[in-house]
Amino acid sequence: MRRMKPASRLIALPLLLGAGTISWMVLLASLAVLAAVVVAPVMHSVNVARRQCNSLQATLATINEKIALQGKFMKMVKTDPELLERLADRQLNIVNPTEEVLNLGGPPAPRDVQSLIDESLHPIVPMPVAGLPWWLAVTMPESVHLPLVILALAGMGFAFLVEIRRV
Repeated sequence: MRRMKPASRLIALPLLLGAGTISWMVLLASLAVLAAVVVAPVMHSVNVARRQCNSLQATLATINEKIALQGKFMKMVKTDPELLERLADRQLNIVNPTEEVLNLGGPPAPRDVQSLIDESLHPIVPMPVAGLPWWLAVTMPESVHLPLVILALAGMGFAFLVEIRRV
């Protein structure tokens, strides 16, 4: 007795490429385009807010470090009168006659306390935030929104008409 091989590929092919499958694929693609048009500006705003948050956190860390240095400096000034005298000489640009000043050339360095504190601060870099993926960045310009929405609505209409005709 002869046995025939089942033609499962031939049976599955119309199911994969049938009108119902194509209409569902077009409908899902249209919904994905609409979602990208709606979600991209929101994700961009979230990324901008994250960048601002990271920048503010870095600024706060710098300010906290500056406060700690100023507090340490104030404790040292209260206990060491020689340090207070050197600080006053620095700010008033008074040179002690017992010291020799070396002229290094170039612009003169700032002589205030703030410059001393700024020199001892560690540079703090805000954490970087990743940008939008390319497929969402494409939908960001305003000139692209309307054509993409029209394309998505046309795809939805096509899917609807194919399903009506199929039923």
